[in-house]
Parts: sequence; structure tokens; C-alpha cells
Amino acid sequence: MPALSFARVHSYASQDASITVPVVLRAGTAATDLLASIDTGSSHCLFEASYAVELGFDLKSGLLMRFRTANSHFEAYGHEVDIEVLGVVTHSLVYFFADPTIQKNVLGRRGWMDRVRMGLVDHDREIYLAPYDYA
Repeated sequence: MPALSFARVHSYASQDASITVPVVLRAGTAATDLLASIDTGSSHCLFEASYAVELGFDLKSGLLMRFRTANSHFEAYGHEVDIEVLGVVTHSLVYFFADPTIQKNVLGRRGWMDRVRMGLVDHDREIYLAPYDYA
């Protein structure tokens, strides 16, 4: 029988439909704490524009990307950061919304999920997490 091992287990609240986890974003010596939703339907990691400023980025100097969803479109700017979730640290190119009124933080497939090993038991409201190469 196949088996997976994980470094961390985290119980999450279910006050809405999202699965949220605590996140620390780091760029150089700057760091900021936030909550983000794990979203298997999101192609990339996306964060509020205010966090780019907190990390010392000139938002619009980043890599411009245009995103399309089923019912809208938006722009975001990419910057490289370290993402820490439940003690697991990854380095990624993430995007910050160009529109400062968008109040959402998402851990997506490229930039986070492709760098971790994750298990989810939604019935128990638990997420299991380890670095991808965890033995």
C-alpha cells in the first residue's frame, strides 16, 4: 500500500468555504504575516498589493502578468519571495494584485503547491504538509 509522510499537521477553521493557513512572506530582511487560502484552482500565488509595499517592493517594477478567470480579468506583478507555511519554506515568484482594492491572498499551484507535499482531510479540517523532497 502506498504511504506518504508529512512534517506538519494543521487544523484549520471552516468559517467560510476557504481553507486558510498562516503565511510569512520574506524578501531580504523584510517579512510580513498574513492568512492565505489554499486554492487548487488557482494557477499562481496571488497576494494583496499592500504586502508588496510591506516587503519593500516597487509593485509595478515586477513582472506584469494578465490573469483571466471565468467571469473577470485582472493584472498582477511578480516578485520573488520566500513563502513560509507551517514551518515549510519555499522560494517562489509570486504575484501581487495591481488593484489595491482586491483583498485576497491565494496559495496556488505554481509557486507553492508544486514545491510541497500536501494532504487534506477536509472532513477533519486538517492539512498535512512537508517539503516536496521530505523523506
